[in-house]
This record gives sequence, C-alpha cells and structure tokens, in this order.
Amino acid sequence: MRTDTRKEYTERITLAVQAALKHLDRDPDPRTLADEAGFSRFHFGRVFMAATGETLSEFVRRLQLERAAWRLAHTRQSVAEVAFDASYESHEAFTRAFKSAYLVAPTEFRLRPTRHEIQSPNSVHWWPDGRRSLPEIVLGRDTPMEARLTTVPQWNLVALRHIGPYHEIGPKFGALWQWAQSHGVEIQGALGIWYDDPGATPAHELRSDACLIVADDFELPSRGEGDPDLRLTTVSPGEYAVGTHMGSYEGLGDAWARFCGQALPNLGREVADSPSFEVYVNDCTAVRIEEVRTDLYVRLLPERHDQT
Repeated sequence: MRTDTRKEYTERITLAVQAALKHLDRDPDPRTLADEAGFSRFHFGRVFMAATGETLSEFVRRLQLERAAWRLAHTRQSVAEVAFDASYESHEAFTRAFKSAYLVAPTEFRLRPTRHEIQSPNSVHWWPDGRRSLPEIVLGRDTPMEARLTTVPQWNLVALRHIGPYHEIGPKFGALWQWAQSHGVEIQGALGIWYDDPGATPAHELRSDACLIVADDFELPSRGEGDPDLRLTTVSPGEYAVGTHMGSYEGLGDAWARFCGQALPNLGREVADSPSFEVYVNDCTAVRIEEVRTDLYVRLLPERHDQT
C-alpha cells in the first residue's frame, strides 16, 4: 500500500474509532461514523473490519464491557446501573455477556477485580482518561488483493430479492435458474447485488438481489403459478474498481474485507455511495473449486482534476 494512502486511511479510521469511543452510551450510528471519517456508507463496515480486525458492533460491545468492568472495580454504581449504561436491556443479558468475556459474573468481578481490558486485535481499550484509544491498524497484513479499473455499461437484470445473511442467497439463484430454464430465457451472466454493509447492518436485515443478465430488450413475462416474485433492474453504468477472488464462495466475506480495506486504498480514488456487486465469471459446478472466479465491483466517483 502506498505510504500516503495508508496514512490517510489510518487517519480516517482513527477518527471513526475516536468518534465511536465518544458515543458508547448509545450504540454509534455507522452512517454517522462513515460520514465523519469520510468513508462511503456502503463500505464503511468492511473497511473498519479490515483495518481493526473487528466489526463495528464487536468493537463497540467490547469497549462497553471494558467500561463496565472498570466501573465495577472503581465505582459504587450498582450492577443494574452498569448494565444499563453498557446498553444491555436486562441484568441477565449483561451477566451472560460479562461472564463470557471475563469468566466470572459481575458481582464476583467486583469482589476480586482483575484487568478490565479484553484482548483485541487492534490494541484499542477503554480508559476514563482516554489512553490507549489510538488503533493499531491491521490494514494490509493478510493476503494482498489487487484492484483494477473498468467501465461497466448498463446491464439489464432479472432480480430476485433476498433478505438475510448474504451467504444464504444461494437458493434464490437456484430459483432464478429454474425459472430461466422453464421459460427459455437466454442468460448472459449472473451477479449478486449487495445493498447494505454487512459490517454495519444486522445480518437478518441485509438486503441483496440474485440477478441474471439478460438482453437489453428483454421483457419480463407475466408471472405464472409457482414463478418467483421477479423484477427488472439495472446496475449503474460508470467506472468501477474490480477485484478477483479465486476459490470457494465461502471465502467471499474475507475477500470483500481485503478488497475494501486494501485494494481500494491503493487506487487512491473515492468510492461512490452505491451498492456493490459480484459477477460470477464461471460455472462453479463445471470447474475445480480453486478455479471458481468471482469478480467484486465497487463504483468509483469521477476522478477530480485540479485546475491550475
């Protein structure tokens, strides 16, 4: 990663981390953090996870527990008050989470307090005076990924909506292929569109579309009995950054984190607030698993040219 690009990303992630620390009394809004740090709302969660080694929700929950442990050891707040301040709705839920992290119940910790810091991959911990709040950026330490530039035309798509974890979209593609075969639809390719940042949105609320690329003049036939609830849509034409993942679809989550956290910074370009998508280049049933290719697409803002 270029030194200037890494420095800029480090500064922006640090801004997001410090903003999250200031708002632990309520779960920080990832959209607000993205705006404050200058990241795309669609990709902030992936960048944050790639840079810190934790999702934003994992990061916040850990720091809330660290603050709770410190307060149990150094204040007279009741366990119920500490639990409420840590954003837990019940004493029981707080006790379960605390015991999972510290191996003792809150009341036992108060009697025999130990170090309040929980092991983390980024060395950020809660302290009342703000010490140890600068993240140790892990950006770019794992397997590198390259990004290339391409121009995408306006593809015409038949889409089937999926709500829930992205990795569970497979049956939607199965239904799409079955529909296409039964109606004799000529398919030019397949892609998945992702509308939410999985690092910042609860898994059960994630929105995505399983899509088939069809001819520009394609018209959706009338819905027959047993047909899925399909619609026509498009991807926005323009300039995109593209990264390639080779191998099982199970590795796509890590591939997206590397792409957004490593490859995109290397381009030195700003990312648009636009849904990302994957193009499935070959048939996973017809090639060896290590030859399965998936291309990751993120739309870019037009390049700025400073006038002199």
